[in-house]
Formats: sequence, C-alpha cells, structure tokens
Amino acid sequence: MKKYILTAATLLFAAFSSAQNYYLPAPEGFGAATTGGGDSTPVTVSTYTALKSNLTSAGSKVILVSGEITVPSGQMISAVISNKSIIGLPGARLINENQTTGAGILYLKPGSSNIIIRNLVFVGPGAYDIDGKDNLTADGVSRLWVDHCEFQDGQDGNFDIKGLSDNISVSWCKFTYLKPPVAGGSGGSNDHRFSNLVGSGPTDAPGDGHYSITFQNCYWAEGIKGRMPRARNAELHILSSYFNTSVAGAVAIGLGGGINNTTCYVENSNFAKVKTVYQGYPGDGGTVAIEFVNSMGGVSNIGTVPKPTYSTTPIPVAEVAQFLTDPTCGAGASLLITADGVVSPSACTNLGTQASQKAGMKKLTATLQQDVLFLNFPKGIKGVANVKIFSALGQTVKSAEMDLSKSSAVQLNVGALDCGVYYISAQAATDSFSGKFLKH
Repeated sequence: MKKYILTAATLLFAAFSSAQNYYLPAPEGFGAATTGGGDSTPVTVSTYTALKSNLTSAGSKVILVSGEITVPSGQMISAVISNKSIIGLPGARLINENQTTGAGILYLKPGSSNIIIRNLVFVGPGAYDIDGKDNLTADGVSRLWVDHCEFQDGQDGNFDIKGLSDNISVSWCKFTYLKPPVAGGSGGSNDHRFSNLVGSGPTDAPGDGHYSITFQNCYWAEGIKGRMPRARNAELHILSSYFNTSVAGAVAIGLGGGINNTTCYVENSNFAKVKTVYQGYPGDGGTVAIEFVNSMGGVSNIGTVPKPTYSTTPIPVAEVAQFLTDPTCGAGASLLITADGVVSPSACTNLGTQASQKAGMKKLTATLQQDVLFLNFPKGIKGVANVKIFSALGQTVKSAEMDLSKSSAVQLNVGALDCGVYYISAQAATDSFSGKFLKH
C-alpha cells in the first residue's frame, strides 16, 4: 500500500510539470463567465486620453496598452465600464504617484460589468492614510477577471472590491509595497500598507449577500502589512497562493462576518513568512468559517467550509513558491502578448523545470540514510535555520530549529515518517531554501 501511495504522488508531480496552468485561456473560479471584449478587433493605446476614451466608449472593445501611461493627478479613470478587455503589451505600466488626494488609477463604478484586465503593472504613490484612492477599485462590478497583473504601492490599497461587486476571479497577480509608508495621515495609521479590502464595512455586500471571489495563484509579496485579503460578507476561495512578507506584525487573511457571515476556503497555499496567518474581527458581527486544506503554515480551522464546486487547476502546494516567484513566468505581468493581442504561452511551457532554477529559493541538498536526513546548507550560512518538512499533499509533518553556527551540515531524524515523497522548506537569516527527498 505504501508503495502505491508513493507511485501516485510521483506521477502527480511529474504530470503537473507538463500541464501547469501558467497560461489561462479563460478565467476559472467565481468569475468564469467573464468574457470582456470578446473577439473584438484590438485597438492599441499609448496615452492617457486614448486609454480613457476607449474604456468609456460604448460597445465591446479589446484595448492593448503600450508603454507607460501616467494618470494625471486627480484624474483617475472613474466610470461605468462594460464589455472591455484591457491587456498590457510587454512592459505596459499604469502610473499615478501623486501622494495627495489626486492618487488612484482605475475606479470601476457601480453598474460596470464583464471586464478583463491582464498583464498590467499598476504603480501607486505609496501608502498614506488619508482615506485616499486605490490603484484599482471595483465598486459594483459584475463579472471581473484580473489576471497576471502586478499592483505596487497603492495609496489606500492595491486592489479593493466593494459595493455590489460579485463573481470575480483574480489569478496570477502579485501585490507588493516597494515604497516606505508615509506617517501622519488623517486616517490615523502610520503604516497603511494594506493590500486588498473586500467590502467597505459590515453592511456592505452585493445583491446576493456575499462577495464571491476566487484568488488563484496570487502572490502577496514583500512590504505588505495586511489585508491579504481583509473581508466581510464574503465567499472566498484562496487557491495555490503564496504569502511572503517580513513586515513586523503583518496579518495575512483577516475576516469579519458582517451582516451575512463570511466563509473562506484556503487550499494548496504557502504561508512562508508572515507574522499572523489569520485574524478574526468579531466587531464586524456575524460568523466566520475558514478552512485550510493542504496548505503550508495554515492555522487551525474555524468551522467547516464546503469546497467550491467549479473546476480549477491547482498547483501542488510544495511547488507554489517556486512557480509564483519565478522572475520570467511567475505571478505578475509576465505574459507574452504579441502586437496584435495574442497571448502566447510558449515562453513558459517549461515552467515546471524553470521555476526551481530561477526562483528566489536556493537549493538545499538532502540525503537520507536509513532514518536520518542529512541537510547540507551552502557554506557561509550561519545562525539558526527553521526547517519544515511537508508531505506530498502539503501537510506539515515535521519542523525543527537547526543550529548552523558550527557547521552547515545538520541531521534530522525522520524515522516516524511513512514512505513517500517529502518537500523541505527552510529559512536561515534572509535566505530561503527548498529541497525534497524520497523515503523508501
């Protein structure tokens, strides 16, 4: 029986290397019905005026963004927008770095519907708590797919969802804060690097009572302090996502019930570095249920949450960090878009083998001799290494602190583990390491 389990796990990971979902031809999850501008003939824009006029025009459109477009202070694009696809050509960036109330890039007003946003970098001015603007705000949008975008330094937030918004999928997106927060804002928070808010208050909710949102293959990266996401009145599915921020006191998922209660199903996700994985907000009223399935670093479940019934293509949890942080093919604006708007997956068809070579995690050599696992860190690594071992399904099966002050080679007894494939994640000083081993 143990031999069969080992074979199945090996085949699972081998199959994934050639069938990963870096390129999604259509959205998966709650926003799967989104079609955007459909097969409309693409129009290319390279100025703020052209972008705004095409976004706010009637009818279906596919809009290709070329180069860097700066949004003038106080002129964020705020409109009812429907049946549009906004796709960035390689290197496309939307920028508004005004630190006053003139910040903000795109505000989808109530009544907006059927929008696709792909392959864009949103650049904001940095966090400043003046109840200002987000890089992207969905305020009453029905059917929205945001894919392969990077959100940097939103003033109030990176990407907030509120009002009557519903049926949304967010995939392969990266959220980060690269600029230091500005203190002294009228809102009272001196560090407002809060990335993603769902629902602006306990009574804010769409027509059916719950924000139905899928976060798939998303990367909450360095510099974020909280809201990864923070939600109420929500039905969330967080799938194959990566959390890695060293900000003191950072909180990943924050949930309040609100008037309609909140559920959150977290699967195949890696909470590599964050101070608090989950925080509840009872002041929002209602109830919260959150369930962690096959997730590295997840905390205890609260209640039970049914798994969403739609089909998705999850990344094996042990590979999430490598896939999402890959500098060429990871989360963010990394799609290869041709001049006529065709999304080509060819550049990343071998992502499964590229990721381990290009990702920020360094290789850790592991050798098993009978029941003793010999771990060899690169020479020069000192201090204490925090080591975790995960099963093929992402469950933490062993953790230990290893002293590297005398030697970069340490030993760990794994005699209690069953036969199978195991994955190693280690953190030593500012370096991250990964490895794997097979126990017969």
